[in-house]
Order: sequence, then structure tokens, then C-alpha cells
Amino acid sequence: MAGFSARAAGRDGRLRQVAAWMGAVVVYGAAQGLSAWVARHGQGRGTRPQYEQFERPGFAPPGAVFPVVWTALNLATATSAWLVWRAGEAGPGAPSRRVVLAWWALAVLARSGYVPLAFGSRRLWAATADSALLCAVMAHYASLARRVDRAAAALAVPEIAWTAFATVLSAAVAVKNSGQAVSHPARPNPVTETMRAVAD
Repeated sequence: MAGFSARAAGRDGRLRQVAAWMGAVVVYGAAQGLSAWVARHGQGRGTRPQYEQFERPGFAPPGAVFPVVWTALNLATATSAWLVWRAGEAGPGAPSRRVVLAWWALAVLARSGYVPLAFGSRRLWAATADSALLCAVMAHYASLARRVDRAAAALAVPEIAWTAFATVLSAAVAVKNSGQAVSHPARPNPVTETMRAVAD
């Protein structure tokens, strides 16, 4: 009986761990998806065709690279938060897990701002500032996470490196497109289209 109870407790613990990891992935992915939807709603089309329309520096990667990179970063950063969550409380002087995870949540919020700023409202310098903020927040998160779980800190490094590169890229795009209005197709007016169809 005691053995059965121990196995059940172990199984419940594993399920809780998996659910926590999946929750972190969903939170991070949902924030990205919502920001992309806002940007698409603001311009009437997706971010990739908008990105292709910008004047870009020679080191700018093709648009297809970004969803692949951010999917990988989503998994890595969510796993980092999960490792912090499951770690034991560190010794005296170390930050609490709650404080470390609060910085991770702040990074998720900062990440959610870039796409609507750059593509939804075409505020390229504001988007660049948001990217720089995200890089700084992630770097601070990693420095705190290192004192709780070294693997968690290591998993945050790819996003720090990518956002540093993205900040430089965003600034270069802002310079090249400064003062230029990037055109996008006008949305059809349902009333106008109906009247035109009746007239024809």
C-alpha cells in the first residue's frame, strides 16, 4: 500500500512538472501570437510581407528565419523559467524564485510590444527601444537565474544574443526607412464594394 502511494505521488509530481513546463511554453507563445495578431490587424496583412517591404541592411536575414528562431527561443526561454520554478530556494543572499520569475514575466511583456510597434504602427524607433529593453531585462533575468539554477541562466543566453542582434537590425531598418511612408494595400470598404457591384 505504501509502495502504491509512493508511485502515485511520483506520477502526480511528474504530471505537475510537465503541466508547469507546458504552461510556460503556452504563456510565451500566446504573447507572441497576440502581438502578431495586433500587428496584422493594424496593417491588414501579416508581418512577413511588411518586413519584405522595408529597406533593410545587407545583414538582415530573410523573413522566413524569424518564426523558426522565435519558436526555438520560446522553447528555450520557457524551459529556463520552468527550471527556476522547480528549483529549490537558494541560500541567503540569493534572489527568491518569485523575483526571478517576475523578471521573466517582464521579459514576456517587453517581447510582446515589439511587433505591434514595428509592424502595427510603424514606430520603428520605439520598437528599437523596446528590443533594447527586452535585451536588458533578459540579461538581468539571466544574472538572477544563475544564482538559482545555472542551466536556467544558460538557456536565457540565446535570447539575449538574438535580441542584441535584433536591436542593431531594428536600428538599421529605422535609419533606412526614416521619413518614408511604407505603403500597404487599402482595406476594401464593404459598403463601397456593394454599391459598385449593384451599379455594374
